[in-house]
Amino acid sequence: MGGLLPWLVLACSGSADLEIPTAVVEQGEFQVTLDIPGELKATESMSISVPDLRRQAKVTWIVDEGARVAEGDLMVTFDDTELATDLVSSRTSWEIATTKNQQKRAQLKVRLKDLENAVTRAELALERAQMRVTESETVPRVDRESARIDVQEAELQVAAAQANLESARLEGEAELHLLNLEAQREQAKVDAAKRRLDNTQVYAPASGLVIKPRIWKGGSRGPVVAGDSVWSGANIIELPDLAEMEVEAWVHEVDAGKIAQDMSVTVVIDAFPDPPLPGAVTRVADLAVERDRNSDVKHLEVTVALGQTEDFMKPGMTVRAEVLLETVPDVLSIPLEAVFTDDAGAHSVQVQDGRGWRRQPVALGAANDTHVVINNGLVQGQFVALLDPEELQDAGKPGEGKGGSGAAVAGTP
Repeated sequence: MGGLLPWLVLACSGSADLEIPTAVVEQGEFQVTLDIPGELKATESMSISVPDLRRQAKVTWIVDEGARVAEGDLMVTFDDTELATDLVSSRTSWEIATTKNQQKRAQLKVRLKDLENAVTRAELALERAQMRVTESETVPRVDRESARIDVQEAELQVAAAQANLESARLEGEAELHLLNLEAQREQAKVDAAKRRLDNTQVYAPASGLVIKPRIWKGGSRGPVVAGDSVWSGANIIELPDLAEMEVEAWVHEVDAGKIAQDMSVTVVIDAFPDPPLPGAVTRVADLAVERDRNSDVKHLEVTVALGQTEDFMKPGMTVRAEVLLETVPDVLSIPLEAVFTDDAGAHSVQVQDGRGWRRQPVALGAANDTHVVINNGLVQGQFVALLDPEELQDAGKPGEGKGGSGAAVAGTP
């Protein structure tokens, strides 16, 4: 639209001759392409995720995006106030459980000692009773029978004392086992609290360039910054391997069926357009997704492998991926701007001849983002207008509300 304004100004100013930009009808191989937007990403990358802190983690400091870090460098810290309180509470519970265990062990030791003494006393009583047992006829029978009964009673008392001792031992061991389990559970809580507290500081597992993925935060997408609260498992930092790069591109679901694996791609990096980089489609996602929550438009992710990697290439750089869909041999083609469409949908071009310009109906074929194939209506070498001369003439006629004096239109190859 910006290119049309100067020609309208000339027509309205009453210029005797108006130069029209033109293009030549070319014949040869025609490539049908599809341009899709994307960005560079590393083929291999290490992800830094929010550790399990059992709650939303508040970021108190995070390394700047684009910074280069060495292995072991601090990358992010999280608020540890509540976790430190959790650790103190867990240690208190563990100390209580440990104390209860120790108290029970001491009580059991005393009780078992008393029961062991009771067994010893019963055994001594049994020995004394056995000493009174005799078969001598000089001892009255009543006394002899009484002695045997005393032995039986002493034996029962020994058995009862031993049974009490064993029962107390088993009961005490069971109680100690439960107390040990409780102490172990509390110790595990202490260990977990220590780990979570240690995890509030995250260090670089390897050297690399810091990239911050855009995540959803309060209804919008953006990188994590100090003050944000994030859930465990969220990917907040990427450390890409810059030795090998690829393109992550997105194709509208309407055009997704045109793209297939192994198709050739020419990649143009917006910041460094020269030279274009060769590539090939390696994957087309099966599922279309909404990239913007505020839009119903869906896209499919397309991965493009690059044939080379340059030093200036960095993850996140925006690119234009030109996918070669089809190659049509030996056809006529012109720029899209040279085709004019009327209200009925008929296509035509303005062809230059010796008298000026002549409207010529044409049949269109395959097209790409810049040119279209002409199936009939033109021949190689003809010149076609990139602006409609008739519209420019109408813009310059007096009485049309445009001003001017009806300038003549001349074609210039």
